[in-house]
Amino acid sequence: MARPARSQTEPLVRPRLVACDIDGTLLDHLGVLRPQIVCAVGLIQRSGVEVMLATGRSPWTNVPEIAASLGLQGWQLTMQGALISDPATGAILRSQPIPPDAYAHALRFAELHHVEPIVSLLHGHRAGHGVGRDAFGHDPEEGPTFQRVRDLDALAADGPFRVYLPLDPGRFVSVRDAALAWAGDRASVVWSDGAGLEFLAPGVHKGSALTWYAAHRGIPIAEVASVGDGTNDRELLLMAGRSAAMGDALPEIAACADISVPSATESGILHAFAWFFPDLADQLLDTRAA
Repeated sequence: MARPARSQTEPLVRPRLVACDIDGTLLDHLGVLRPQIVCAVGLIQRSGVEVMLATGRSPWTNVPEIAASLGLQGWQLTMQGALISDPATGAILRSQPIPPDAYAHALRFAELHHVEPIVSLLHGHRAGHGVGRDAFGHDPEEGPTFQRVRDLDALAADGPFRVYLPLDPGRFVSVRDAALAWAGDRASVVWSDGAGLEFLAPGVHKGSALTWYAAHRGIPIAEVASVGDGTNDRELLLMAGRSAAMGDALPEIAACADISVPSATESGILHAFAWFFPDLADQLLDTRAA
């Protein structure tokens, strides 16, 4: 699905809320948060606009540090939209765990396709003893946010948020297509790259979470903006009143946004901000020299 084309010069309502993806959007492809981006986010916030993170990351995966570096306080959207919380305090505004039947359905799919799943709970990941790598492709080490358990089925009572299936790139497309057919309307299937996919509660994605949050804050969706780059940002870009896709987004994802901007390597989010806030454009683009 693509959104209707919109001229970059068409007058639009000034956003009151901006939702930003993290990886490949706020952070460059080396995982660096550049000073220019920090300055720009600060300038936008001082103009009276709320900025929030909208990420597939779990709330403990450097999200508090990234939010603090950007000067963001309060609610952030994590786990692909399954959780809206304050990562600094642990306070929860909204949570959407997977229903028990959908959870069992996802585990059965993983079993049939010979994939060792990783289950995300509120405070950490759980996996069986056969898992060889985590969501980032690393050898997982047990600790506060990663534990191996004997029985993943028993976790249904603990309110799991997602079931992540790490996949080899050569299997990704076939398993993804099978997952979409298997899930039906029982669960959402989301992926950000070819390294894996995840099952979530029905209807859960960044876009639905952002829409809910805007309504909760009393902000019309026309006054909401978003920026992203990945397949998991599709609905985030489609549902916001105005949106920008990073320059290296897939064509089908770029088509979901109003405009495309340069990649994160080129600090392209500054151009998105300048389009959202033409009254601040000169200052925002000057931050490239910060």
